[in-house]
Amino acid sequence: MVYMNTNFNKKYLLLVVFLFFSIAQLSAQQKHTFAINKNDFVLDGKPFQIISGEMHYARVPRAYWRDRLKKARSMGLNTICTYMFWNAHEPVKGTYDFKDNLDIAEFCKIAAEEGLWVIIRPGPYTCAEWDLGGLPSYLLKNKNIVLRTSDSDYMPQTLTFLNRAVQAFKNSQITKGGNVLMVQVENEYGVYKSDKVYLEAIKNTLLKAGVDVPLFHCDWPGKNYYDKGHVEGVIPTINFGSKAQKGFETFAQYVPEGPRFNSEFWTGWFDYWGGKHEVHSVNEKLADFKWMIDNGVSVNLYMFHGGTTNGFFPGANGSNTYYTPYTTSYDYDAPLNEDGEPNDKFYAFRDVILKKYPDLKLPALPTPIKKIVIPEFKLTHFASLVNNLPAPKVFETPQNIEALDQAYGLILYAHDFTGELKGELKITRVMDRAMIYLDGKKIGVLDRRLNQTAIQVNFPTGKHRLEILVEPLGRVNFGTAIDTERKGITEGVYLNGKALKGWQHYQFPLDKIESVKPSSTKAGYPEFLKGSFVVNEIGDTYLDTRNLDHGLLWLNGKLIGRYWGIGPQQTLYIPGCWIKKGLNQITVLELGSPKDKSLKGIKEQIWSTQLDSTLLHSKAGSKLTLNTNQLVKAGVLEDKDGWQNISLDRATSGRYICLESTSSYENSAVAAIAELRILDANGQEVPREECTIVYADSEEFEKENGLA
Repeated sequence: MVYMNTNFNKKYLLLVVFLFFSIAQLSAQQKHTFAINKNDFVLDGKPFQIISGEMHYARVPRAYWRDRLKKARSMGLNTICTYMFWNAHEPVKGTYDFKDNLDIAEFCKIAAEEGLWVIIRPGPYTCAEWDLGGLPSYLLKNKNIVLRTSDSDYMPQTLTFLNRAVQAFKNSQITKGGNVLMVQVENEYGVYKSDKVYLEAIKNTLLKAGVDVPLFHCDWPGKNYYDKGHVEGVIPTINFGSKAQKGFETFAQYVPEGPRFNSEFWTGWFDYWGGKHEVHSVNEKLADFKWMIDNGVSVNLYMFHGGTTNGFFPGANGSNTYYTPYTTSYDYDAPLNEDGEPNDKFYAFRDVILKKYPDLKLPALPTPIKKIVIPEFKLTHFASLVNNLPAPKVFETPQNIEALDQAYGLILYAHDFTGELKGELKITRVMDRAMIYLDGKKIGVLDRRLNQTAIQVNFPTGKHRLEILVEPLGRVNFGTAIDTERKGITEGVYLNGKALKGWQHYQFPLDKIESVKPSSTKAGYPEFLKGSFVVNEIGDTYLDTRNLDHGLLWLNGKLIGRYWGIGPQQTLYIPGCWIKKGLNQITVLELGSPKDKSLKGIKEQIWSTQLDSTLLHSKAGSKLTLNTNQLVKAGVLEDKDGWQNISLDRATSGRYICLESTSSYENSAVAAIAELRILDANGQEVPREECTIVYADSEEFEKENGLA
C-alpha cells in the first residue's frame, strides 16, 4: 500500500439526492430494510450513503465503547465498521471467547443505542496490523499448511471458526431487527491470491451459518485485483488512501454498475518500532473525503479510532529479508487519538459532512474522560527470568514455539558441549530477536529487523553452555510471508556450517505472570521488576517508559504491551477503567539495560524515535558506479496508478538489478515506484521474499518513513 497525494478537481455533479439516515432518526419505525439496487445502497426504500468509521472493539476497552461510539455520531458518522480477530476469539483450538472485551453482540447493541449501523468483517484473515492477520498461530504447527487457500489443512478450520463467529452476531443483523448492514468476505484477497474455491467456501459458509444481509469484498483499485478476488453474489468495493476520483474512475471500467463504496479510506498509517511516527495532515486527506461525500460515494474511514493493540497482538510487516514489527499503540493518526480525544481531522471531516447535510442534527460530544498524573515511582528487582526456568523439553534440533504449542512469550534454547567455540555462529532463522549467552555471559544479539543472522565467536576449549533467548516481536500480517511466520529458531544453529545437535527448550509463554517466583538477579539476563502507585481519583494516563529500555509491562496482572526506547512510542496508554482506586501494581520484564528503574504517569502521548542508521541501505561513504555497457533497458514510466509492464529485449541473467531515475513528473523532487515484481525467462515471478535491497542513494529518515 502507498500514499499518493492528489489535488481535488470537481468534474461531476451528482444529480441523485442521497438521504443520510441514522438509527436514531429512524427509531420510530419497527423494522428496517437494507438492499442494493443498480447503483445505490438502499435503506428503507431510499438511497443511502454509508458514512462509516472503522473501530475494532478488541482494541478499545469495553467500558469505553460507548464513549467512542458517541463521538462517532458526534462527528456525523452513521455506521461503524469492525473486524473480528480469529486468534482473539479462538486462542486455543476449539475454545471460543465472545465475552467481555470480545462481546461483539454487545458492541452492536451499544452502537444501535448510539444511533449507528454496523458493518462486520469476520475474516478469517483481517490484516489490520494484527498478529498473523488475525489467524491463530496454532495453524502453523502444521509445517505443510498453506494459509488463506483451499488447502485441506487450512480451509476446514477456517470454515468452522466462521460458522461460530456468525452465531455471535447473526441476531444483530438488520433482517432480525438489529443494526448490522453488511458482512465482508475475506480481506483484500485479490492482492494476495486467486483461489476461488476458497472464496466460494467462505461465502457459502457465511450464508449457511445465517448471514442474510449483503456480502461484500474489498481490494485495491484495479481489474487485476478484482478478477482474482471477486466471486458472484459478493459486492466489490475498493480501498485506498488518496486519489479518490481516479480510483473510482478505474473501478467503473470493470464494475460499471453497483454502489460505490470506499471500504477503507486510510486516514493515517501505522507505526513500527524504530520508525518515525506516522503523521498525515488534514490537507492530505480532506479533498478526497470531500469529493466522496459530495458525490454520494459511501466511505469507511480506516481508522476513525485506532486504539491500542494490547498484549502480544501487534503484528509486523516483512518477509525473509526485511522486518518491521508494529508498536503497541495503534493511534494511526486517526480522527480520534489513541486515548479517544478528537483532533483536527475529526472536526474537519465533520464540517464536510455537515456542509453536505446541513439539516443533520448531531449530538454533542460526551464529557472528556479525565486525565491524571501519577508521580514518579521506583521499580525494584523481583526475579530473574532464568531463575524461573520451567522443566525443559529436549530435541536434537531447535523447535519453533508453534511446534511446542506455544503462541507468544519467550523461549530459551540451551546446548551443553565440550570443545572450543570459534568462528561463525549462525542461527537460521532468528524469529525475531535473539540474545546469545555463553557460560552465563551475554556475547551478542541478533535482530531480524537488521537482517542479522550470525556473530563471530572465539572461546577456548572447555566445558560450555550456549544459551539463546529468543523474543518474538509479532508475526507478519501481510503478504505471502505469513506461511513461514513460525517463531523462535525455525531451522538450526550452526558453527562454521556444522549443525549443533542436542537442545534443551525452556518455554516462557508469559501468560501467568503471577506464577513468577522471587529470585536473585543474574547479570545480563532479563529481570522482572515490580512497583506500585496509589491514586485517589480515576482517570486515563500515559506511563512514561523513557527511563526503561526494552520489555513488557503489566498493570494489575493485565499485559498492556511492549515498550522500546528506540521509539517512536515512548509512552503506554493506560485507560482509567483499568486503574483501581487505591493501590495499583506494575510488573515489568526488562530485557535490556534501563537508564533508571522508574515510571511516571503523564497526560500526553510522547512520540520520539532514536534514529538507527543501521536501517538505512546505504552506508556513509558508499558510492554506486554504473557501467553503461550493462544497461539492459531505458524508457519512460507513465504518470498513472497501477502496474506497468517493462519487457526486456532478451532474457538477462545477473545478481543485481538497478533502477535509475533520471527525471520526475510535475518537477517533483521525488521519483519513486510503489512496488517492483521481477519475472524470470519463463514468466514466473522471482520471489520477493528472497530479494534484499543493497543500495539506495536517497532515503528519508529524519522527517518521515522514507526507507527503501
